[in-house]
Amino acid sequence: MFDLDLLRLFVKVAELGSIAAAARAEGISPSFASRRITALEQTLNSRLVVRTTRNLMLTNAGQACLSWARDNLNRHDQLIDELSSLEGVPRGVVRVASHIYTGHTYLNDTIREFRIAYPDVHFQITISDRPARLVTEGYDIAIHSGPMPEGNFVGRRIRNYHRFVCASPDYLGRHFVPVTPRDLDRLDILNHSLNEPTTWHFRQEDGAVVMQPLRPVIECNSYLLLRDLALKGTGVIRISENMIGAEIAQGRLVRLLPRYRCVDPGGDDYAVRLVYPDRHLPFRVQLFAQHLLERWGGGRSPEEEVEHTIPNVPPVVPHSERQSERL
Repeated sequence: MFDLDLLRLFVKVAELGSIAAAARAEGISPSFASRRITALEQTLNSRLVVRTTRNLMLTNAGQACLSWARDNLNRHDQLIDELSSLEGVPRGVVRVASHIYTGHTYLNDTIREFRIAYPDVHFQITISDRPARLVTEGYDIAIHSGPMPEGNFVGRRIRNYHRFVCASPDYLGRHFVPVTPRDLDRLDILNHSLNEPTTWHFRQEDGAVVMQPLRPVIECNSYLLLRDLALKGTGVIRISENMIGAEIAQGRLVRLLPRYRCVDPGGDDYAVRLVYPDRHLPFRVQLFAQHLLERWGGGRSPEEEVEHTIPNVPPVVPHSERQSERL
């Protein structure tokens, strides 16, 4: 009677409270989404939503339809997942959210390899400054860089990474080279508005953690822009070593405070984490999660071991080899 895409669209409209937002999430135009919702109302001969200039609300009929739609979608997904697990061939969509740098750096090869092995699995990928938040909106996995996000999540530490405090030689020539974190109070700080607090934490050589409150002169939600500003001599940044390794090697940026290790507010090293909902993962998601951990997590030191475990799943086997096994 109804196609699954229409039911998913209606559920997304109800969750986001906006047809336009739901259309963006589903990758369709708002006008097409609106026509689809109208067609659903006509088919059910009931008004499901009340549209206003600012928001959208479900009617009583809409609430009943929402419950029915969710139940049917869950039953369908559970059936597909059970059949996939029995056959050992995952099918369906894996929804992944990631920070921009992590996504561009790691996801390309990882997803390409997984798709070669399992061509029936499709992906929806969203780049976000706060990918873990999207897990609460129905995404399966978030690739998160930084401290473990707050929320009802399960996390797996994939690998640690370092953040460096640095500035350009030109900027340091016009000011001074800081010796302790306290000196940062007299310099121009360029801070990430979402991923860095305005108090930076450092671990000294003796293991003690010190805090330095800051008054940023520029706050921005893009590390790429902050890096460019630092290269032009605008101020001091704290950024992942992977994003400025070449610039430091070329002498375009200078690492500062080398005796102080940048740590998160809890005093821990920064890490790339696999974050997912605190619930049972579908077979296809379990399989992709394991692939991510095998691809990225090789050679971890003991202190970088898991924070929470993911159910054991079979190793990734190329599609061609599975076909040969069946023959």
